[in-house]
Amino acid sequence: MRAPRPFDVVLSLAGHDGGKLFVVTGERGGRLLLCDGRTRKIENPKSKSPKHMRLVAEGDVPPATDKDIRRILALAADVAAEKEGKLLGER
Repeated sequence: MRAPRPFDVVLSLAGHDGGKLFVVTGERGGRLLLCDGRTRKIENPKSKSPKHMRLVAEGDVPPATDKDIRRILALAADVAAEKEGKLLGER
């Protein structure tokens, strides 16, 4: 699995935000800049080490607004839930 890059959807693995999805909006000093469109908006991204993140979905289009970020994360959560269900044997 490749390292997260800008516009990817990632899952936080550590910290008080563990288990939460974010969109990578950039990189600075070897750290990822993360937004979720609610608590962390585009104007004020969270900086986090890539080793505490797991790639969930690859992105290719830069989100223009916080609403776009929320929409991307909702779709990614649905896809992740479907994959998880299939892994657990649900039909």
